[in-house]
Amino acid sequence: MVQVINVLALMFCLNHFLFQPLRKILRERAELMARLSDRAAAARNEIENGEAEKARLKAESLRQALSLKNDLTAKSRTQGQHILAEAQEKTLSQISESRARLRQSAASARTALTAEIQNLARDMAEKILGRNL
Repeated sequence: MVQVINVLALMFCLNHFLFQPLRKILRERAELMARLSDRAAAARNEIENGEAEKARLKAESLRQALSLKNDLTAKSRTQGQHILAEAQEKTLSQISESRARLRQSAASARTALTAEIQNLARDMAEKILGRNL
């Protein structure tokens, strides 16, 4: 009977001083591991959401860059055509002005030559006829 009481007392002491604190530590560790696992899962979800947002922003940036490039290309093409049209117009104007000056020079040369030819003809006629006309 004493042995039964000693075994029961030993079991009570071991339970009270060893097994209950050990179970408490194991329970706290299990709770800590569950909290850390939840935090790790939340961090993984946040990283995945960040990657998705990054991909979305990259696609949006590329779309905006392409749109801006197309707009600038169209604008530069329009400006180039406008500059070319102005240059052609200016060239045609300069050609017209040059032709007008050339006509005017030809007319003045013709007038001067006609006057000189008349003077020469008069001088030759006076010399041939021997009198003033």
